Amino acid sequence: MAYTTEANVEAYLGESFDATTTPATADITIFIGWVDKLIEDYTGTAFESTAVSAEILDSEGNSRFKLPKRPIISVTTFEVDKAGLGSSSSPDWEARTEGRTNSEDFVILADEGVLYFHNDIPSVGIQNVRITYNYGYSTVPKDVERLATLLVVKEILKARLADNLYSSQDSISVGPINISKAGTQSTSSVRELDRDIEEAWKAVGKFKTVLH
Repeated sequence: MAYTTEANVEAYLGESFDATTTPATADITIFIGWVDKLIEDYTGTAFESTAVSAEILDSEGNSRFKLPKRPIISVTTFEVDKAGLGSSSSPDWEARTEGRTNSEDFVILADEGVLYFHNDIPSVGIQNVRITYNYGYSTVPKDVERLATLLVVKEILKARLADNLYSSQDSISVGPINISKAGTQSTSSVRELDRDIEEAWKAVGKFKTVLH
């Protein structure tokens, strides 16, 4: 799931792109991929439903078991190795179950990325937990969508500045945004874009995760 679309970018700029424009639609698709990765690296999470299968983790023996990624959408399996590291036998994976009753083991604190164990707390161990789960978001938050759109607009502006097609022009425009050919004069529209991007980064900061 991309965090913005070409249609969003075109609506922001009031300008259309196709295979003959600078940049072309294929370039914008690449820009969107770059921007998605940049946002994920910054926040430490993905803004789509992402599956993690049979991840091996350590347990500190606490009732609050923190996963590397958040928010948690669902937990498919949670298993604890009863044999332990260095055992002469093969791993003996014992399942823990989600639920609130005394016959179940943990509940999900989704936004915190935590499984709270009210029963049968996993023992301390190295690589003694195996979990399959889904994290992320079912829809892209609006703050993320806005940041992605603005960052793609900035990439379009840079691409147009670098293209020889525009080398003889005194100024270059992308929708309502203008910049001098030499790039030495920052117009009010460019400064406004930069301010909007800075504000959008701050807004997305609330999604940053903290690992173990």
